[in-house]
Amino acid sequence: MIVLGISGGLGHDAAAGLVIDGEVVACAEEERFVRRKHAYGLPPANAAMYCLNHAGVTLADVDCLAVSWDPARQHPDWPTTLHEKLLQHPFFAGAPRPKIEVVGHATAHAAASFFCSGFTDAAVLTVDGQGDAVSTTLGRGTGTELTTSASFGILDSLGFFYLGLTYYLGFDLGEEGKVMGLASYTTPTAAPNPFELTGDGYRNRLDVAPGESEHDTFRALVATWQQWFIDRFGPAAKPTYRFDPLRARAGADLTLAPHHYEAAAFGQAELERVLLHLVELAVAETGSRDLVIGGGVGLNCSANGVIERSGLVDRLYMFPASGDAGTSLGAALAVAAGSGERPSAAVETAAFGPDFADADIAALLRELDLPSHESADVAADAAALLNRGKVIGWVQGRMEIGPRALGNRSILALPGERRMHTQVNDIKRREQWRPLAPSIRAADAARYVPTAGRAPFMLSACQVNDQARAEVPAVVHVDGSCRPQLVRAETNPRYAQLLDAVATASGTPVVLNTSFNQAGEPLVCSPHDAIRSFFASGLDALVLGNSIVTKRSA
Repeated sequence: MIVLGISGGLGHDAAAGLVIDGEVVACAEEERFVRRKHAYGLPPANAAMYCLNHAGVTLADVDCLAVSWDPARQHPDWPTTLHEKLLQHPFFAGAPRPKIEVVGHATAHAAASFFCSGFTDAAVLTVDGQGDAVSTTLGRGTGTELTTSASFGILDSLGFFYLGLTYYLGFDLGEEGKVMGLASYTTPTAAPNPFELTGDGYRNRLDVAPGESEHDTFRALVATWQQWFIDRFGPAAKPTYRFDPLRARAGADLTLAPHHYEAAAFGQAELERVLLHLVELAVAETGSRDLVIGGGVGLNCSANGVIERSGLVDRLYMFPASGDAGTSLGAALAVAAGSGERPSAAVETAAFGPDFADADIAALLRELDLPSHESADVAADAAALLNRGKVIGWVQGRMEIGPRALGNRSILALPGERRMHTQVNDIKRREQWRPLAPSIRAADAARYVPTAGRAPFMLSACQVNDQARAEVPAVVHVDGSCRPQLVRAETNPRYAQLLDAVATASGTPVVLNTSFNQAGEPLVCSPHDAIRSFFASGLDALVLGNSIVTKRSA
């Protein structure tokens, strides 16, 4: 069975995922192709075209088009028929129309996590802003079946609680990760718990009346959460805006006061308190100590780490694109599972996007007359650059899905000096208080992060040991934590080769790894994207496949 899944039902995070005979074949986010973060208001036309082209099939071969949001529930001002917009696109106009199947949004989140986990039986928790008027679900996955035992509506949304905190701190939609980083700078202060834990779940203590539409309810709820934080912690942070004439765009400056750090710490602690309660309920109800988490809140590395080390679960799996983009693949997997098909093994790679042949890359570099050469041992040559203190762009193999670069579209540096943290954040134009993460050979995990678990996706924070603090300080956060990626040759052989070469050159099998993009831009996809970002940044070298690009000196 060939199933094409699509997401983007409320006008954001458009993506496409292709599943053939239950196996994940391709998945990509539309933002990477159109170079507009979150691809607001667009159908995933380029992403769908890529998926079909990669598999060597056409829309006429697709048995089912799976949609990860109920079109009947859309707000009238947003795309209400995502599949219609896709099928009317010039790429697909006139093609035979496949069967359309709507998969509930929470089910799509659950399917992405459970069917990719490799577990045959697991407790399932999805935690989101909202989708189809559902924000949180508890359930179970068994074989090719998903069941839901409890669900919670928009007014109880943990995602919107955290979004209200994000807005309170002066950040924007999609910048919840900044709150997580900020929360580590102080300990939570005492404040009334805004959620009540119950025997069958939890509930929001706020008095918020539902609006006439789901969108009205969302706006009222988030505004009420913002006011809740103002009332208890003090005035909200207010960004100031300036115009940067060199880049011809506006930028924001934000000054944070001590009470903003306290609010971030409290909000993170409250999220973790409720999540631990829900995990306890899910495990008790199912009898399974294997747990999968789906939904945008599943990207909260700090909370995931707390859950993983809580003693409540034996194994924890989060899908690398836990946000709404991942529901494209989740919808396709749910439809495939309905026919008795699911992935034959755990998915421990996020590399389902485009890749590029070395010969094509070399030809492009010659066409553009760029200073470059082809390397006979690109891992060793890249390691030598890193060992000389250089910061490099690293583009290899298939592009990752999800927000984390995992060694295919990465900016890399050696983490042995704290100044590299400052230098890389400067290159990316990120706030200096934000942490940067390590990629570590899995065989060396005990040397630095003995409680890390499998950690294939950089989605779970853990404490480092004293050796890591001394040896790789650039990837240790202020609270002594990091969000590691453990690299294995069977899932990313080229990246594993690089870590081997780095270990030989420097004695440390660790690199500082962050996503290859500039602030406000999506992760680079193509060689053209990488070249533009390289020459517009302070990177020292660009490793594209087997080619190494440098900058001409005066």
